[in-house]
Formats: sequence, C-alpha cells, structure tokens
Amino acid sequence: MMKKLLFAFTALAGVAAFAGNVVFQLDKNFTMTGKVNDRYITKRFKEFPAEPNTWYRASAEIRCAMEPSDGRLRFRVRNVAKDGKSIVYANPAILKPVKLDYTLHSDIFMTKPNCARLQVYFILDRINGTADIRNVKVEKISAEEVEKILASKRVEPAFFSPATLIYSGERSLFWGYRVSAAFVDPKLIPAAITFSVPALKINSTAKVKVNEHVKVWARIPRPAKAGKYPVVMKALDKDGKVLLENKSTLTVIDRPAYHKNFPAKTVAIDADGNVLVNGKPTLIIGIYHAHNAAGARNIAAAGINTAQTWAPNPASYKKVLDIMAANKIYANCVLKNIRGEKLATLYNAIHNHPAVFSWDIVDEPAIRNITPEKIMPCVNQLRSYKSGKPLRISFSDSTVVKKYQKCYDMPAVHKYVLPFDGIAAQSKVVRAVVNNIAPGQSPQITLQSWVHWYDETQRPQSAAQTRSIAYISLINGAKGLWWYDFPVAYKIPHLWDTIKQLNAELLDLEDVILGKRTVVKCTPATVEAAVFSNGKRTIVIAVNTAKQAVKATINGIPGNNLTELYADGAQAAVRNNSSIFEIPAETTRIFEVK
Repeated sequence: MMKKLLFAFTALAGVAAFAGNVVFQLDKNFTMTGKVNDRYITKRFKEFPAEPNTWYRASAEIRCAMEPSDGRLRFRVRNVAKDGKSIVYANPAILKPVKLDYTLHSDIFMTKPNCARLQVYFILDRINGTADIRNVKVEKISAEEVEKILASKRVEPAFFSPATLIYSGERSLFWGYRVSAAFVDPKLIPAAITFSVPALKINSTAKVKVNEHVKVWARIPRPAKAGKYPVVMKALDKDGKVLLENKSTLTVIDRPAYHKNFPAKTVAIDADGNVLVNGKPTLIIGIYHAHNAAGARNIAAAGINTAQTWAPNPASYKKVLDIMAANKIYANCVLKNIRGEKLATLYNAIHNHPAVFSWDIVDEPAIRNITPEKIMPCVNQLRSYKSGKPLRISFSDSTVVKKYQKCYDMPAVHKYVLPFDGIAAQSKVVRAVVNNIAPGQSPQITLQSWVHWYDETQRPQSAAQTRSIAYISLINGAKGLWWYDFPVAYKIPHLWDTIKQLNAELLDLEDVILGKRTVVKCTPATVEAAVFSNGKRTIVIAVNTAKQAVKATINGIPGNNLTELYADGAQAAVRNNSSIFEIPAETTRIFEVK
C-alpha cells in the first residue's frame, strides 16, 4: 500500500509567551483525526533554539478516542543540528489505540552535543479515531530535578527469573535475569548474579549484561528427582558484596503424558463450546510463532498441543506440518484469506496431513478493513470441501466478534492485559466473547506471555500473574488458551516454567474444566471464582484480580471442606455452602471439594 503522507505545519501563532525555563508552550488545544488506512498524519510546530548537552522535559495532556488497530499515536521531540538534519528523537508518549480522558504524558531527555534546535510534533499512524491534545510544553530542567525524577523511577537492581519447574530425570535447567540500567542507581548495578540450588548441588554465576533478558544454563550433577528445592539468587557488586537477594522454590515433577490424542482424525464443537478431538473434549493450548524443529520440541515438552502454522507454498507448508506431526502438535493452518485456485492447490496438498487441525482464515480482519463479505469466498470454498476441521479467526477487539460470526467456528480474541488494564480486563473480554458466539462455536482466548509492552522498565510479569490470566479466562468460559508468543516467552525462564507448570495442571484438570462450569458469587468483587464438576471430581478455582491481598468469601460451594491443589495442601472449611480464605494479589488458588 502506498504510504499516505498528510502534514499540518503550525507556525508560532498559538504558542504562548515563554516564562522561566519554558522554551516552548501552546496556549490552545487542538484535535487530530485519523483513519486506519492513513499513514503519518502529522502535526508539527516550528523549530526553536535549544542548548546542547542539556536536560529538557516535554509534556502534554492527551485525550484519546481511538479504535483498536495496529497503529500508534506518537508525541515526539526532534533534536535538530545546525544544518537542519535530524539527530535523534525523544518520545514522551507512544500510545496504542485506546479510549481515555485527558492524561499527562511527560518524559525527560538530554540534547545531543551537536543539537542546535528542537521541534515538537505529533503523529497518527494507522489509527481510526481522534486525539485531543492540550498543555504542550518543553522546559529546561536542572540536574537536581533530573536526579529527583530518575530516583522516582528507579527499581531494584535486578529482575530475577529463577528456575521454577523442571521434569524429573533432567540434567540441566535455565535461569535468567534482566537489569534495566536506565532505572537503577548506577551504584546498584550488579557485576554478577549467582544462582544456587544447594540440594541439587547447582552453583552458577553469570556476568551482568544490562538492558537484556539473559538466559543462563546450569548443569545438574545427577538426574533431578521429584520434589521441591530451595533456590537462592544474589546480585553482587564487583567486590562480591550482596546488593539484592531473592529466595524461591524449584519444583521437579514427573513429566506428564502430553499429546496422547494425536492425530486429530475428527474435530467437532459441542453445544457447550468444547472442542471434541476424536470424540474427546480437549482443552486447546496453543501458541504463536514456533515453526522450526527446535521450537516445536520445546512447546511440545511444555504441554502445548496446538501451534499457529504457515508457509509460503504447498511444499514448504508440508515440511512445517511434518515438524508439527513429529512432535504431536495440532497445526492451526494459516490461509491469509486466499481463495480460488490458490486455495484449492494448498488444500489438496495438505488437507490429509495428520497435523492439520484447523483452518485459520485471516488474522485480525477488522483492523485491516477486511469485511465479512471479503472473507466469505474463502470460508465458503473451505466449507464446500467438508474437511471436518473447524475455521478459526483471530481478533484484537472483542466487540467485533459477532460481526464476523458466520465466518468462523473458533473465534480467538487477543487481550494483553498487563500491566495497566489488570487481570479483571481479561475476564471482561472473555465474557464479551462468550456472550456473542453461537452454539457450535468455541471461544479461544490469546494470553500474554512476554514482558510488558508499555512498562519502560520492561519487568516480566510474575508467575502468579501469568497463571491468573489463564485461569480467569477459564472461569469466564474460555475453551482454549493461546500464548503469545514463543520466541519472547522462551527468553524469560520463570514465565516459560510457569507455562509448563500450568499446562501440567490443565492436563490433570482437563476433564473437570470442560465439564459443568458454575460461576459463583464472591466477596469482595475483585475476586472471581467458578465451581467445575464432571460428576466424579469437583474443584473451585478462585482468582484475586486486585493488586493487593484479600480475604475472600466464596459462595455456592458444595461439600464440607476444600483441599488446595498444586500448593501445600492447605485446608479450608465449607459452611453453609461458603468458604473463606486469603488470596494474595493477582493470584489463583485451586481447591478440590471433599
């Protein structure tokens, strides 16, 4: 698509008189309007003098009404050399499409040695909606104020990623860390990080690399046996002084018997939205972007049973499918809305392959202005073949699911909730999807499995958060969980280990979770819970979506007492169909009903 360049140049009219250290300020509001197919709608202001090697703060209040898309709103300040060439850009705000009231966005930056002028401008890129902007200002700030600002943003010197789970019999594991130098007092940046598991005789050390997620392999002298083992990680300075210490637990479990129901000879969806593989209700646990042999082996070992699969031609497609089949992974075959002879050729080449599980029609059609009418030729052609495999479409907006309902059997909806929306946003999206799908369709939810998008310190989400976004989705009716994405998730050891542990739990609970689900009332309202039963087992899953611990009252529970699963076997009494227990912030607790 040809780039569409739309520029608006604003002279100094409307720029307020400067006071004190303020070097640029607007005295009036303005609005920018964009469309999803428009590239680089830009409003920029005249350049103004600036000093080199000097700290400045740029700020603006922004109100947005921008529809979901792949676009961005950028608030930028350009360093300009004497000859007019751009040197570098500061970005006080880079916003994905969102709806919010006026919010202050501010950042500090130091000009480059050859900077002579600065220029403020705003860009709407591939966004449908409006942005109202006011109180735009650039001001020079002192070194003392810079230090106060940096101090307010500083974090612990290391974000540890300790190993949390491996399988019995293994002889190695990986652990990792991240140090974000921009947000750490220079005196607290460690020179090395140590990792030790005394009971397994593991002692491993890594020199620190700043601003990277680092993964370190550690050898285990003897094959690990099932059990729980204390772990200690330390951040050390160059003299060996401990700057930070983190204690955790490594769990070793026997490898579950994953991938027992492969290949998928028949795939159907029952009235409850359960996916039936060879007649058996199956919880789909999928992942994006794992197309090579090494990736397939890793996701199979983690208990993931389905992968997004694509290749540019039939011959290479069959090779990718061979990799999936070798690891007993169902392939969700991406088609990119092809039709006619091209679709017929691909279908004839691969439809009998044992790895083929579902057909992925097109990714996020709403944000690409691909209407249901544009998709139906591909859909109708596939359905005419009567392959017996469901049709899938992914969406980034739960509100459009119903609009495309005739085009799919499995809607997959993306909601990357952390850090700002919170885990409660995950349940809201799932409920919106479940309430808008027809019988014979199965709600699939995409989960975040990587570092925070917007958190400039890039702290990985915690193990408890990772687990909770999965269980809150199941409480609210998801019938499949898709992790996004493999290459990044695998870099962060504790996230990948959490996914492995979660999948072991899900395999154990699959028959119960896909049985009868009853959402129950909880106090406080920040806790959500459901009772699941298959006639033989009954469990209670409760998630605290709040960012602080609570004492929860869960109503509607049968039986006399509860025993916690996948923890230390804690007990909770049931009286008058209610139970009371503590739940830490953004954490899930699962109990067996006795």
